Amino acid sequence: MCESRVYLRENGSEMPIMENVIYIEPQDGKVFMYDLLGEQKIVDAVIKEVKLLEHKIILESRKDKK
Repeated sequence: MCESRVYLRENGSEMPIMENVIYIEPQDGKVFMYDLLGEQKIVDAVIKEVKLLEHKIILESRKDKK
């Protein structure tokens, strides 16, 4: 399968925020994510890393940028 787990990096640590993500779209300073079941999560963050072999997407909180 090609689903990924999304982590949010905040204050130097990473915590998982969503699993089985199949679609992700950055838009106007936010990241929109959808999982296999169609559930949506919107996070105020930027995409920092995408590790395809690990099925891992790392976002960084925009709060840390200010």
